[in-house]
Amino acid sequence: MPIVSVYRHGMTCGVAPARNSHERSPRGDVGGWSNGSTRRNTRFLYSIQEQHLDGLGFAVTLTLRDCPETAEDWHRLRRAWIMRMTRLGLVRLHWVTEWQRRGVPHLHCALWFSQEAVERLGDTELYMAIHKSWTSLVPSALARSQHVREIDGPMGWFQYVSKHAARGVRHYQRNSANIPSGWQNRTGRMWGHTGDWPTREAIKINMEGAGGDGGFYAFRRLVRSWRIADARGDAARHRIAKRVLRCTDPKLSAVRGLSEWVPEAIQEGFLANLADRGFSVTC
Repeated sequence: MPIVSVYRHGMTCGVAPARNSHERSPRGDVGGWSNGSTRRNTRFLYSIQEQHLDGLGFAVTLTLRDCPETAEDWHRLRRAWIMRMTRLGLVRLHWVTEWQRRGVPHLHCALWFSQEAVERLGDTELYMAIHKSWTSLVPSALARSQHVREIDGPMGWFQYVSKHAARGVRHYQRNSANIPSGWQNRTGRMWGHTGDWPTREAIKINMEGAGGDGGFYAFRRLVRSWRIADARGDAARHRIAKRVLRCTDPKLSAVRGLSEWVPEAIQEGFLANLADRGFSVTC
């Protein structure tokens, strides 16, 4: 059955398999970023209601000079840093682990502190505390290589998302070829979030009606056309957009889904267009 899932800032659509015999691997056997982990991270970010992100936010990139010996050493370091942030007044955090080409991990984060913490310490002191907490945990980490920037309202949040959190598994910072040799198949989680995140659950819409899957196909064409139009003026994005849904296998093409960052108002326009054309659009 074709289903469209509408989130606050994006949408997905696809046909659920009639039978799913896939066996999940134990978490300890995670081998870096996968299509599944990327998809779950993206859907979480789709659901954020950015207008309710209260407190003071920072976008942070934390780097290392030397690679930790094991993945557990890296996760222990990340947890120790988060604990220090919690003591300062952390209320929410989103983090992702990615790789440099030289095979060393680094951490991208968006974190918010409570208004009480802001009043107690001030913006500048919080900014400095983020720097100092990491470099005191990792003496070899150079202060100038750590990047902290205040998230200025919804626009700052979208800048964080577009720069650090919307990459696929083919991006070099998520490519398994850059995973340290001693970490292969033992990387642990690649992303996570903690604290009070204002989210909106996806609205599930059934696109199958009396006319079969016609509404699903029409919806995919609308999304593809919008993405191509939205990318005009950017040659690289436009070239990628034109390849969306291209498939030489007719059976696969018939069920191929989409996942796109689409503004809520545009999504509503898609669904209204389909309803006006007589397609079935039911929750």
